[in-house]
Amino acid sequence: MVSRRERMCFASLMGLLIWLPIPLGSNRVWAWTIAEVWIGVSALVLLTSLYQYQQGQVLTRLKQFSWLLLPIALFQLWTLCQIIPIPLSWLGWLSPAASQAYQATGADLGYVSLDPRATYISLLKGLFYLIFVLCCTLLINSRERIRMAMLALIVSGTLQALYAAINVLLGIEQSLVFGLQETGIATGSFVYKNHLANYLVLCLSMGIGLIVVDMQSYSASYNSWQHRLQQWLQLFSSQKTLIRLALVIMVVALVMTRSRMGNAAFLGSTLVVGFIAITCYKNRPTKLTWLLLSLLVVDIVIMGSLFGLDKLQQRIVESHIEQGTRHLVIAWSIPMIKDYLLTGTGLGSFYGVFPSYTQQAIGYYDHAHNEYVQFVAEAGLPATLMLGGMLLWAFGLSIWVMSHRNSQTCKGAAFGGLIALCAMLVHIWVDFNLQAPANTVTFLLILVLIGASYSIPSPPRRKVVAHV
Repeated sequence: MVSRRERMCFASLMGLLIWLPIPLGSNRVWAWTIAEVWIGVSALVLLTSLYQYQQGQVLTRLKQFSWLLLPIALFQLWTLCQIIPIPLSWLGWLSPAASQAYQATGADLGYVSLDPRATYISLLKGLFYLIFVLCCTLLINSRERIRMAMLALIVSGTLQALYAAINVLLGIEQSLVFGLQETGIATGSFVYKNHLANYLVLCLSMGIGLIVVDMQSYSASYNSWQHRLQQWLQLFSSQKTLIRLALVIMVVALVMTRSRMGNAAFLGSTLVVGFIAITCYKNRPTKLTWLLLSLLVVDIVIMGSLFGLDKLQQRIVESHIEQGTRHLVIAWSIPMIKDYLLTGTGLGSFYGVFPSYTQQAIGYYDHAHNEYVQFVAEAGLPATLMLGGMLLWAFGLSIWVMSHRNSQTCKGAAFGGLIALCAMLVHIWVDFNLQAPANTVTFLLILVLIGASYSIPSPPRRKVVAHV
């Protein structure tokens, strides 16, 4: 039996998903503080409702998500270790470069982190990420809630896309709420266009998954053209039409961001995961292939050409990696990684440590514009590989669900989740999308949805009683 408080907690977290991108992607101290309080209060209310469950049920649920919870928890534990003061002799054994840095200041004690304050802030964020995931693993416990979570992301993504597109089409010079300067490129309520692009890709992926949920599987007995026509009409009716329209709006806004890798990650991931689904999807819906083709032709080519695809193409053609300085940031981060390969310089410390490794004036970089490089530099290689293993596990779960489960909801969530996962892994190769709390929380929710699509049991089959 679902308690009222539990329903309130679930609704609260769904509201949080829609709220997070609104205050500048929650990438400001005050905005993230609001999110921390929101998550904390929801977790406390949920804790008071757990008495209704048997202890074994809660432990079983957490065990099913150990592949996700354990790496995140261990990562926070390692972040805590980075800001524990230790004697320099011990620090010299853990991180010789950090020990030398603190010896140069004449300190008696040192830290693994070269910027303990920034690492402490990162630890607070990480702990609330962990609490959010814990709440979601307990609350998203049915196929209906999987669907509701996917729908919340579609609503949020559509609101962001509408706001971003309207600002561009009306030529607004300053954003309506925060007064930020608009430059004719879609940013929505985010500050950075690539953060909006990444957020839209995540929401688009789950929108595709939700459309797949409503598709019917192939049946030889329904192979007539009349039935196929009826199914196509049903695809563009009622809720399906609204979801399809939402996808078109988000694609238009994605093109308007002029984000090269954001658009490429979405297109490439959709095609790759679509091919995987076509080959391994159990009881594959007959319209899945046509859905993927329509996304390519209708949304990207036709709608994109009306709303700025030509400008995106021009930007791709005119851009050369050697003309920028991002490649220099990555190249100069390699010696930094070598010096702190095992322990890192401390989570959140890149902006303070990197200037000592620069070889010429290239401007201020607070992030590496490559999450792989930044995570290894700040957290060390072992911790980064642990998180990578978590994502590989999610990848495997998605494919297993699509190829083995009968539930359309679970398979649709796994399909959309796999698109989002692949797109994120591609996009963070050239950007720092996981530094925006709105994007990180959304991505963590998608990982939970993948886990839920695997762990939620199928309903028991009704026994057919023969009447004599």
